[in-house]
Amino acid sequence: MMASNRIFILTFWLSLFVTAVLMAVRLYHGISFAEPLQFITSGDEQASLFAIWKAVNGLDVYVDPTKSPYSMSFYNALFYESYGAWTRTWMSALSLDDAWLPTVSRFFTLLGVVAGWGLSLMLFQRIAVPRDAVAALIAPFAATILFIGPLMGFWAFTVRPDLWAFVFEICAVFAFVRVFGTNRHAAAVLAAVLFFGAWMFKQAAVSAVCGVGLFLLIERQWRALFLFSAVYLALSFGTLFSGDALYRQSIFFAQIELEYVLAHALRVWANAIVKTLPIFLPLLVVFYGLATRPVFRQRFFESWISRFFLYGFAASAGVIFVLSIQNASAENYLMAPTVFAAGLMIRGYVCMDDAADVRMFMGRTWLGAAAIHGLLCVFVLTGVAGVLDPSLKTHPKWVDMSRCINKFDKPIFVQDTYLSLPWMVESAEPFVLSYTYDRARAAGLAHEKSGIGGRIEAGEFRTLALVTDDTETGYDGAKLNNYRLRPEQCGDLFIWSRVDP
Repeated sequence: MMASNRIFILTFWLSLFVTAVLMAVRLYHGISFAEPLQFITSGDEQASLFAIWKAVNGLDVYVDPTKSPYSMSFYNALFYESYGAWTRTWMSALSLDDAWLPTVSRFFTLLGVVAGWGLSLMLFQRIAVPRDAVAALIAPFAATILFIGPLMGFWAFTVRPDLWAFVFEICAVFAFVRVFGTNRHAAAVLAAVLFFGAWMFKQAAVSAVCGVGLFLLIERQWRALFLFSAVYLALSFGTLFSGDALYRQSIFFAQIELEYVLAHALRVWANAIVKTLPIFLPLLVVFYGLATRPVFRQRFFESWISRFFLYGFAASAGVIFVLSIQNASAENYLMAPTVFAAGLMIRGYVCMDDAADVRMFMGRTWLGAAAIHGLLCVFVLTGVAGVLDPSLKTHPKWVDMSRCINKFDKPIFVQDTYLSLPWMVESAEPFVLSYTYDRARAAGLAHEKSGIGGRIEAGEFRTLALVTDDTETGYDGAKLNNYRLRPEQCGDLFIWSRVDP
């Protein structure tokens, strides 16, 4: 074996090892069978946990956020139905109380990681030709980067729809690549159905759909494009119109004013690319070869698979860049474009037989990127950067605060959305407020019983756990003249008790 091949293999295994160790350490801290850990791994995860709790208990998931308890479910129906069914089944079978709901739900997300890794590995191995050590290893390494690497990170066990939507997108791409060569119309229909599955988890999962659509358009596959569009749109619009107004209002983010910041999108892309360097850095070499090597360019464009991943990346990246401008976006938005980027990188390497100098340069680039990737994982493992234990700060704090608050008279309002979850603080009604609640109230949108502020003024709550200790400041426009500040404090929350006549 040549020395260069041994270096490639050694670098691959070392980088793969530290990537796997990083994910394993995070899972070790994030999953416990001894106690139900309470923490969040993504923004506003508590809203998803509350919606799944409602699904488990047979309550309506899509509700009017201006009605009590002022919560909102933002994602598509299959997310809540699938997680609700999974969680209800296991919690019933194991006789678990509600506090275990986050843990049980996280295992369903982890199941998606396993499925997604297997699908992406089959996809990349199908489009790669293992002529040498780099080509043989680049496919499994790309699959690992996608589903175990830093880009996935805590999304591997968060309770959100992103992971399973991503799995369905990869499944659609794999099915399309697998079938298109023999039956283009069947490939289009199958991909459309699977992309609809992704949309049913998260309605923003549309970038990969655009990638397939652009490929069919440029290739002038008119009948396949018609079937693809008709099936996908019929399923999507059929679902929309079969649902009620609250369902449509929820998934289209009605009553929410999104903010758009270009600098935020650039940060999201920069962070995502750093976390996937072994994919995006060699991809630059592919683009360089396409621009400067006519023979390589000709060989590349002779293959419909190569063209598919090029057009797919262009379309999905363009759509995601537009979506990532809104300030609620994060690196997970780039998962779908990264699949096309990985496929494009692999196809580029495969087609570089007649451009040996570029192929060697790409191999060295991949080697360097893999080494940098492994080093970055080591930085996180050693505490130099990033987060290893998501529950370290929140779990003990929230458990102590929960025990403290539960000692006081009910009903209780807690100015902390996670502590408001039904298994954290017992009350007549759990007020896991929508993250748009404050904005809607400030805009003067009418709420039932004048919102939490109106309920405070009416004396509905016997106890308040608030961040303020000032009677005049109060909460949600309501002063606390009918409440007295208690000497006890639960964490960073001040306790107020209603003054009864």
